[in-house]
Amino acid sequence: MALVGGSTAALAHDQLDGTSPADGSTVASMPELVTLTMSNTPATIGSQINVVDASGTNWSQGGVSVLDNIATQQLKPGAPAGKYTVKWRLVSSDSHPVEGVFTFTATAGGASSGAVAGPAQSAQQVSEAASQPAPDSGGIPWSVFGLIGVLVVVVVAMIVVARRRLGSED
Repeated sequence: MALVGGSTAALAHDQLDGTSPADGSTVASMPELVTLTMSNTPATIGSQINVVDASGTNWSQGGVSVLDNIATQQLKPGAPAGKYTVKWRLVSSDSHPVEGVFTFTATAGGASSGAVAGPAQSAQQVSEAASQPAPDSGGIPWSVFGLIGVLVVVVVAMIVVARRRLGSED
């Protein structure tokens, strides 16, 4: 009966624990990125976060990056002040999609993309980007490959033992 009853917690998908900016909040200026904090680590593959203004323009730039249980979406510079709707879809740790919507309002627009960084600043930004860890690929963990390897060794050992037994019976 325990197998039939099962734990509902084991069947539950990951949940959204928080966002930045917070749902329904008003921020002084347009942020450079939007973050979603999940109850577990989501996969990067198949994940989307779209940050859309009132005119329907999507201000998301690049793909979603995931580090631990936080999914991050960079935003394009130069976004105007106003209300934004964040439509998100992530692949939860149990490989099922979870999605939702939240809003925030920026009272001032984001920094314009017209500003040009000096050579020293550009080099610093490149070194900072290079030192950041790579986002989780959402692929198969190495432990799965290890388990498969152990199973192959066990099966081969069983075949060898069975052949020896059959050979000694003759």
